[in-house]
Amino acid sequence: MDEISEGCKNRLKVSLEYSRIEEESDKLLFKYPFISKLIDRDEIEEPMDLTLEQTKALSRFLALDADREDYERIQLYLMGCQHTIEVLQLLELL
Repeated sequence: MDEISEGCKNRLKVSLEYSRIEEESDKLLFKYPFISKLIDRDEIEEPMDLTLEQTKALSRFLALDADREDYERIQLYLMGCQHTIEVLQLLELL
C-alpha cells in the first residue's frame, strides 16, 4: 500500500494545485506547531486555548487536507483504471 500511495503522490507532484496545497499546508504546520500535535494523534493532556488566528489556521489546514485527500483519491482511482486496462490487455480481453 505504501508503494501505491507513493506512486500516487509522485504523479500528483506535476499538479500545480496539489503542490500549492502541500506548500500552504507545510507553512501552516511550521507556523502553528499545535496543528502537528493534533493531526499526529499525540496524546493531549490539557485543554488548548486557541486564539482566533490559531482557530482560523486550523480550519484552513483542515480544508487544505480535505482538498489534498480529494486529489489523492481521484489519482488512485485513475491509477486503478489504468491497471485494470493493462490486466485486461494482458488477458487479451480488451
